[in-house]
Amino acid sequence: MRRLEAPAVRIARGRGNPAAARNVVPPRKRPQPAWLRWVIRFGIGFGTCAALGGGLLWGVESGWLQRQWTAVADVALEATADAGLNLQIVEVHGRGETKQADIVAALGAPRGAPLLGLDIDAMRERLIALPWIVSAEIERRYPDRLLVTVEEAEPMALWQRSQKLFLVSRAGKVIETADLAKYSKLLVIVGDNAPTHAEALFDLLAREPQLRERVTAAVFVGKRRWNLRFDNGTDVKLPEDNPASAWSRFAALQKQHGLLEKDVRIIDLRLPDQVVVRRAHPDLPDDSKAPGGDKPKDKAT
Repeated sequence: MRRLEAPAVRIARGRGNPAAARNVVPPRKRPQPAWLRWVIRFGIGFGTCAALGGGLLWGVESGWLQRQWTAVADVALEATADAGLNLQIVEVHGRGETKQADIVAALGAPRGAPLLGLDIDAMRERLIALPWIVSAEIERRYPDRLLVTVEEAEPMALWQRSQKLFLVSRAGKVIETADLAKYSKLLVIVGDNAPTHAEALFDLLAREPQLRERVTAAVFVGKRRWNLRFDNGTDVKLPEDNPASAWSRFAALQKQHGLLEKDVRIIDLRLPDQVVVRRAHPDLPDDSKAPGGDKPKDKAT
């Protein structure tokens, strides 16, 4: 007996049967692991940053960025100058000994320079470097001027060193000047370190203005104390410790006994409880008295 078999059914694929091909579902791609996606993203971001950073580093090291920035800034400053913000006038206040031309030269700002481009700090440093100027303030006054206010040194003394005289300010700064004769009536200070301690001496002498006017010279002795020379040739020796008290004591003695009008060559105030004097002419009688009725000791010092 013969077996009956069902005819085989062939499913057409591809071009031969378009309808059947449309019904075929393609295989799904296997998804990438999460870590791989993170690595790829990180690599892209890192590469981008590295490229930008490398370009920036090259720009900085080569000076390209600085040149571009400077060029842009110069163009901007020129634009402000063209708009009217340029230097035309320099006003100077407070000068006395310093010439106007020297101040303008120290500023180093030519007429027509962009006002916004001026380096105020550098200008101030150049002004203070001038011999007489001790401080300076500079302000921009828009649209076209600079206001310069300077403070000059106050000449207080002539410093004698190595048979030469130098003009000294209150702060002990040597002031360069070609006309010392103009200051011939100033106090003369003597000693290598005298200018360093001069300000304290000036403050001390100012406590007794009438006596201060009669002091013609001051010698800094042993790098620690002062001897004062008065207009009548009398020398007053101040102590190292508490010279202000000795100066006040001497002022009281002068008012009571007029020591500077007597035949006195040296008045020694180095001892706190007594006054030692040395007469200019020992043969003459001594009628000076110390405070409290004690007679000053006539003693060589």
